[in-house]
Amino acid sequence: MPRRARHLIPLNLPHRREAMAACAVLLVIAHLLVAQLTLGLALAFTVIGRASRWRLWWLALPAAAGVAWTLAAGPGQAAAGFAAGSAHVLDYLGQGQPAERLGHPFGAFAGAGGWLPRQLPIAVISGAAEAAVIGWLGWLHTDELALSPRRPGAVAAIRAGLAAALIRSGSVVTREGCALGVDPATGAIVDLRWREIAGGVLVAGTSAQEVTVTSLQVVHAALRRRKPLIVIDPSADAAIAGALSVACTATGTRLQTAADDLGQVVRERSAALLRAGSPEVAVRACAAIEALGRNLRRIGVDGDGLVWIPGCDSLPVAALVPLIRGGGAVGLPVLLTTTSAAVARELAGLVGVVIIHRFADPTAAADLADLAGVSGVSGVSGVSGVSGVSGVSGVSGVSGVAGLGGVAGQAAAAGPGRRPAPLAAGEFMLAVRAPRRRRVERGRLVPARLPAPVARPERVWRRLRYDAA
Repeated sequence: MPRRARHLIPLNLPHRREAMAACAVLLVIAHLLVAQLTLGLALAFTVIGRASRWRLWWLALPAAAGVAWTLAAGPGQAAAGFAAGSAHVLDYLGQGQPAERLGHPFGAFAGAGGWLPRQLPIAVISGAAEAAVIGWLGWLHTDELALSPRRPGAVAAIRAGLAAALIRSGSVVTREGCALGVDPATGAIVDLRWREIAGGVLVAGTSAQEVTVTSLQVVHAALRRRKPLIVIDPSADAAIAGALSVACTATGTRLQTAADDLGQVVRERSAALLRAGSPEVAVRACAAIEALGRNLRRIGVDGDGLVWIPGCDSLPVAALVPLIRGGGAVGLPVLLTTTSAAVARELAGLVGVVIIHRFADPTAAADLADLAGVSGVSGVSGVSGVSGVSGVSGVSGVSGVAGLGGVAGQAAAAGPGRRPAPLAAGEFMLAVRAPRRRRVERGRLVPARLPAPVARPERVWRRLRYDAA
């Protein structure tokens, strides 16, 4: 469940507001007596932090600057400068009649231009510390769902820029899976891991181009890892065929476009495109993949591949269920794409990973996020697209990708009628159930470019041997 607000002073305490007001007045008086500049800096840091929505760690920068300043000036001299102001104020109030002195309080700050700047080295440190305490109290006194999203700091922004440049260059393969985007909050590369893909992946959204480009990112990484790839295209879309051909050419993978033996695809670790053209033919192709899975299970071989079904809207869910449930066990997990919210609702509870793009109906997107959500955990993962696919219309590049998502249980915990805020263009929501639950609520898509084809030495050697024969 989302964290609830906690209060250091109980809400049911009698005269709570009066007590808090009295404490605030005492704190201000104490600052005016002994730490005048600290009060001003603490308020300035607090205003900056709330306006920028930076994490409280940013206050370590002024604190470190204050420590360096103190060491450079000498700790003894810095302490003496900090105490000079309080000595002046207390000396003024201690002379003569107290009532007369209190009647002219501004006299205590006469000559402040001479002793106030001397407080700066230590005041910067104490002001940053007090601003951190104020920020922590604000966080503690606010429900988790009511907190404003934090803005990344300079380190996260630099890290995100480097990660995005790396992915755009075509580096989509990571140690455990495929790189898909960046996490704006931390700047880390978000990825989808192969052991998570084993449970099946659903990419859903209103725009067919967006979900297709997202799937191509995973396909590109699978081809880079020399994984066998079987594609069932129910609509026989020429753009899908063109994009797949470019990806196979760039990775040096043989692409079969005829209904050959699927077992050969697994043995050769190649790719096959089954252009069904009708739902009936696509259903028979699904049955052929089921038969392949049974054969692999019988001989105890892991397919170590991927089955991609773009536009699964036209297929009956009953034909997809066996592939989803049995694909991971035989090493042929399924990657599905749909533009139908109704189909996405049916499939979201069956797969292990759900990626949500923009939906025309915000209610449908929020409902799907609840079905696919993972409560009480956090993680990093994401979605991206493939760009630079020359000669392929309607597929290359990514534009206006957005989504709606949330955390499972978040809408219910927030109360009736409240839904997670919609994501901006270029953001995504992803939920992973197995093998370990994690989620990403807001990630930024990063297109990956397909590099130019590179001739592989072993394939050149084989071609020379065949020519000689």
